[in-house]
Amino acid sequence: MIEQHGGKVMTTIILPPPTRDKRGYRLRCRFKSDPYPMESRLDREKVVIAEKFVADMHKQGWEHDGRYGFKLTGPFPMIPAPITIRPRRMRTAREMLSGVMQGQRFRDEGENYAQPMPKLVFSEYWEYEISAIFVREEILTEYPDPHEEER
Repeated sequence: MIEQHGGKVMTTIILPPPTRDKRGYRLRCRFKSDPYPMESRLDREKVVIAEKFVADMHKQGWEHDGRYGFKLTGPFPMIPAPITIRPRRMRTAREMLSGVMQGQRFRDEGENYAQPMPKLVFSEYWEYEISAIFVREEILTEYPDPHEEER
């Protein structure tokens, strides 16, 4: 919009407020199954689990975008329980300086923090994963739970 006041031209720019568009997120859900399930049984389980998944996400404020459907992947070997890996504290260069000056060598000890997974044929149960597109208006920010914070 252009306005004239006493020979001066003033330009007014109207900025519309930002809109919070809905954004899609692919969310996943895993479920346990017996090994070598029949395909008809797996299809029935998939439908039941998908309905529960949509209901649980709706309680948390998510809307399922039905245009994309559900995607089933698997089987995966079942992991007994989540494991928290606590990496060893690495020494700083300042802490190693005196040892280096005396000729001591500091090498990578080759520790592997990855847990070996059982093979699928040896697993007592199998896991399948259902993924779907859910939309939400808000921007999600994750905050650590009080028990997760370490100082």
